[in-house]
Amino acid sequence: MNRKNADKRPENVKKRFPNSVVPLVNGQSLIKAARKNNAMIMATNIRCRLPVEGIVLASMASRAPVIYEIAKSELTYTEFTPETFAAFIVEENERLGNTMAPFAVHGDHITVKKPEEVESVRKLMALEMEAGFTSFAIDASHMENDKNLAATSELAKPVIQAGLNLEVELGEIGAKSGSAAGFTQPEEAKWFISELDKRGVRPNLLAINNGSIHGTYFGASQEGIQLDLTRAIWEAIRPWDVDIAQHGITGTSLDKISSFIQYGIRKGNVGTLWQNISFGLAMNQNGNCITTPDKGYVKRSYRGIPDELWQEMVTWAAETDNRGGNIKNANAPFAPFFNALPLAYKKRITDHAYEEAIRLFEATHSAGIADSVWEFL
Repeated sequence: MNRKNADKRPENVKKRFPNSVVPLVNGQSLIKAARKNNAMIMATNIRCRLPVEGIVLASMASRAPVIYEIAKSELTYTEFTPETFAAFIVEENERLGNTMAPFAVHGDHITVKKPEEVESVRKLMALEMEAGFTSFAIDASHMENDKNLAATSELAKPVIQAGLNLEVELGEIGAKSGSAAGFTQPEEAKWFISELDKRGVRPNLLAINNGSIHGTYFGASQEGIQLDLTRAIWEAIRPWDVDIAQHGITGTSLDKISSFIQYGIRKGNVGTLWQNISFGLAMNQNGNCITTPDKGYVKRSYRGIPDELWQEMVTWAAETDNRGGNIKNANAPFAPFFNALPLAYKKRITDHAYEEAIRLFEATHSAGIADSVWEFL
């Protein structure tokens, strides 16, 4: 990254990383480049340090922009704080020599479940801004729409003032409604975005409940993203230049992911896949874990962490009632063991993460669009 491009970084990034030469840029520029190039940006919830080297190297090799993100909930079950997360992502890009593949650091699912949480969430967002985050997803979808609107409007103000990327959410992702009646509807999306606009908030992305879930599909459950509904919602909000953020992509076929672009999806979140790679879990061709009837996992001895460490995690999960999808909670207590792994294990995780990232960059048509990002800074 030359000095001219370095000066285009957001003010909070220049303040936090004044001597850095890596292209940590405004998340808006990635979304705009994706729109121009008929592509989608991959957003990665890494949960631990192990898969990041592979993702960075794949981004550099393919010249694909990428978003590194951490959800509010992940701050409770990983080793990271906002400050250490942003620093780690920047340090890895510096160590690996990335100067030309732009990336963003994103606060994912900054969740507000009731109005009295607004103040604590405001403080978290201030910490993320100070840490160098360049993109924010305010998630007040757990509340009724009018309360969602009020909380989102209030919390979005600093992001709008800083000119950074803003994602909002309507319809709780993976809500256990059991029927299409729980899905986000076009008319309510139109209402939500228009009302935000009246309050001076013009988001870049809208996350919706369109049939995806977070985490692993267990048993007979299957990926059920409703693309026709997604297109209808996108058409309803296009007058405000708002695109769709697709959550819960792990377990979705690459062919379907490639089609997302035609339905207004410009950002796609991939989280559990990277955890599967780090842990060395068996997966089907869509990246969903192969599981047992009791929601157990199948470990591949030639993948991920050592089998002995995995068995320690399984024992811990049973003793602490963190089986099934809650195995994610192992990321914090086992982080020191992950970080101290011998190089051979780290390398095989890097190699696996690299190949999966390349496949996703190709499927999202984001490979090769890095240079286009600078046009929007």
